[in-house]
Amino acid sequence: MSTSAPHFFISYSRDDAAQQRRIIAELRSRGINVWVDIENLIPGSPAWEREIERAIRAASGMIVLLSPDSNNSEWVRREISFAEQNNKRIFPVLIFGDEDDSIPLRLSSHQRVDVRRNFRQGMDELADALRDHLGVTAVSKSLKQKPRKPIKITPADLKKIALPGLFTIIGLACMGGLALTTRLIYGALNNLPTQTATIPPDLDPVITPTATEPVIVRDPPTGKIVYTCQIAGDEICIINADGSGWRRLTDFLSGSHYASLSPDGDSVIYVGKESGNTEIHEINLSTGKTKQLTRLETEVGSPEISPDNQFIIFTYRPSNNIAQVWIMNRDGSDPHEFFGSSSQESHDPTWSPDGTQILFAMGRGDHNKLYVIDFDGREPKVVNDTVDTRGRSDWSDDLISFDMGDPYLHDIYLMNTDGNRLRKVSQGNNSQGASLSPDGKWIAFTAYTADPRTNSAACEIFIVRVDGTDLLQLTNNGYCDYQPRWGK
Repeated sequence: MSTSAPHFFISYSRDDAAQQRRIIAELRSRGINVWVDIENLIPGSPAWEREIERAIRAASGMIVLLSPDSNNSEWVRREISFAEQNNKRIFPVLIFGDEDDSIPLRLSSHQRVDVRRNFRQGMDELADALRDHLGVTAVSKSLKQKPRKPIKITPADLKKIALPGLFTIIGLACMGGLALTTRLIYGALNNLPTQTATIPPDLDPVITPTATEPVIVRDPPTGKIVYTCQIAGDEICIINADGSGWRRLTDFLSGSHYASLSPDGDSVIYVGKESGNTEIHEINLSTGKTKQLTRLETEVGSPEISPDNQFIIFTYRPSNNIAQVWIMNRDGSDPHEFFGSSSQESHDPTWSPDGTQILFAMGRGDHNKLYVIDFDGREPKVVNDTVDTRGRSDWSDDLISFDMGDPYLHDIYLMNTDGNRLRKVSQGNNSQGASLSPDGKWIAFTAYTADPRTNSAACEIFIVRVDGTDLLQLTNNGYCDYQPRWGK
């Protein structure tokens, strides 16, 4: 990333890389330029320290992510000292731990942002402070203060409205008329029986999901969808594919994400930071009991259980910071590298339905190809050269799903497992995180009901048939729901 445009340098511990990426994504979605070392530099290389110094000198300020790990990081302390020597304003952000073990003495008197319990509110406060520092009028507070008003649409206007406008209308519609508005719009455009799904209230929610009318569709979807729900930070929630049975599964201040259902539907594995590091955990859906499966003390992601329930494959980020595909036994024993590249990141693996092959992404940053590799570890083969995706994909029956597109303009795509018949399924609204139903008939994904650049909390879970019909909205909350994964 060029340092010529106004930017903020971000200082962090490598152990907090997952939260760092989340914060960077949130800031960039709000139009704030952030410089981070791992995007263009190889840590430890001869040019690394010089480029960090150059980036700090050119920065408008420094964002420091505070945690027990960053408080113990010599490099974070050096970067803070260098920023102070160059008269750079420092913006501390408390992400983990408490004030005693996360805040260095030299930053104790600085006003700071706390994102531990309410991530969205903390990010709004940080974005406003950064904009004020740049002399840009803050917009997040004014956006919050504007009441949402119902929008009236005549039948003659319906076909003139693009699908991105439809989601905005749905998001702005009053809660009592949400299901009716959805049926009117999609019924007029597609002549299909489309409506918003029923979502029972949470037992003890921060924001209760909206309950509407039951889904009534031909050949209704089956199974469960597990996903990340930002009720109070990142947590794991689950919902039946027909919109019933909503439950919040985790409640950890440290955050939980990248959930996936076991093949038998009895448990969910996910990435959590309860132990201080990102590790793979499992929760039993019947008992609610959790257990930690890994103790790798590094960054891991996107775990999935093999169809025969014997192995777990996942993303592992070693000390050189180049992601690899790793595998371990179902109980977490014998974790080891399955595939890695010295020059490109290999990540977000998923199993073929029969468990004989693995689909994964390989590339740099947001630009990746999808590859298939046999379980015996032969050389991987690219599926389709024209695909350029951020990474996470899914495989069901003879179909592969994924998302790609420009920033804030992602769409859901399908292709056959041989790479043929590449086609777009969604129609805008920054649709992403596609997951196929086990029977290969439906796709679950995240889409925005408002402009993601101004309302990052407007992401909800939708499902649609693989032919693009029967679009159904499963969640409707004041927080973001994302990373859906479909299972039995």
